[in-house]
Amino acid sequence: MPISALVITLVDEPSARERACRSLAQETALSLGPPSGCRLPAVAETESLLAGAELLERVLLIDGVDFVDLVSVDFSDQEA
Repeated sequence: MPISALVITLVDEPSARERACRSLAQETALSLGPPSGCRLPAVAETESLLAGAELLERVLLIDGVDFVDLVSVDFSDQEA
């Protein structure tokens, strides 16, 4: 199960950030940390690398999400 560390950058507008956080909280593969300004740390646990890539694409489409930094990916339990 790949585990990814992310930093999600949200827009500056407070109500849009709040809506984005609510949408992100509905993604069951994401665990969200406490926000720091416009940045939101997150951990993604997905069934496969493809599922992780698809999750990132969905996150980028959420209104209020400005950018996603992929910090690291651990896929050591995946077969080559």
